[in-house]
Amino acid sequence: MGWVSLPLLLSLLWRVQEHSIQAYEWATVCGQPQTHERILGGQDTTQSQWPWQASLKYKTHHWCGASLIHSSWVLTAAHCFQDLADDPSVWRVQLGSQSSKSHKLSFSFLHARRVSRIILHPYYLGWPPKDIALVKLQSPIFFMRSILPICLPSSINEFKNLTNCWVTGWGKIKENQVLGKPWYLKAAKLPIIDQETCDKYYHVGTTLPLFIARIYDDMLCAGFEDGSKDACQGDSGGPLACEVNGSWHLIGIVSWGDGCGRPFRPSVFTNVSLHTDWILTTINSSTFSLIPSKLVVLLTLQLYYVSLEPISQGAYLRSDQCGHDLS
Repeated sequence: MGWVSLPLLLSLLWRVQEHSIQAYEWATVCGQPQTHERILGGQDTTQSQWPWQASLKYKTHHWCGASLIHSSWVLTAAHCFQDLADDPSVWRVQLGSQSSKSHKLSFSFLHARRVSRIILHPYYLGWPPKDIALVKLQSPIFFMRSILPICLPSSINEFKNLTNCWVTGWGKIKENQVLGKPWYLKAAKLPIIDQETCDKYYHVGTTLPLFIARIYDDMLCAGFEDGSKDACQGDSGGPLACEVNGSWHLIGIVSWGDGCGRPFRPSVFTNVSLHTDWILTTINSSTFSLIPSKLVVLLTLQLYYVSLEPISQGAYLRSDQCGHDLS
């Protein structure tokens, strides 16, 4: 047994202060990019326009998109992990980078984080619905101009009749054309399509009876009847962000689609609003508890006299098959 060392004490207090600041910042800055510029669909965009955009990397390769929703958490599609969810060590999350292939010597490389935990929706069975997953960062990220969280929707009614919704990603720009150098983030403005219309679209050209749904309750669609703007392979897990009352909300997660930019085959997204309770419950039960700042002094005094026990030593279906095009 031994006394708490001063370095350990300072480290613990730093963590308390860090999480307190991050919690305060999240409440005040979510969905508030520090720019008013907008880029028309399919053209290069900047990271400060979409500061919640993250690249989920398998080892060193861009695999899927993701969205920052908390200083320690990003949200993505469950299908991005396939059979690779049991080993967080092979995954990385890159934040604050306009390019999906940031150089190790670049400043943005400092904003890469290892993954400590992957949580798939408990009812995800390997294919949509429930195509949603939470990824916990090994260490929190500090918010700045190019790294800010996006707000979560509290109700399905928030995105009815929305006109300012954008999908962003580093995926293919056509069914058979990958994004080229310098691999800059692209954005496309897409209108929301109601569920009934989208389901009818996905029956066009098939022999499937209309009473057998292809678009389920936790899915939503966005795009155009002619397929002129879309998402594609590599965009899976990325955000469909919509501006609601001056703040940007994560309305959908890129999930699946037939081909890239095909008529009557709009992008299909996981409807985040139907999973907000699960997201918040999971984060609250898995994140370091916040300690009110008024208790920091008391905690310091208590820890100084507390002894420690010895520590023993010891596709998308869009990630693997084409679905949509941001060109």
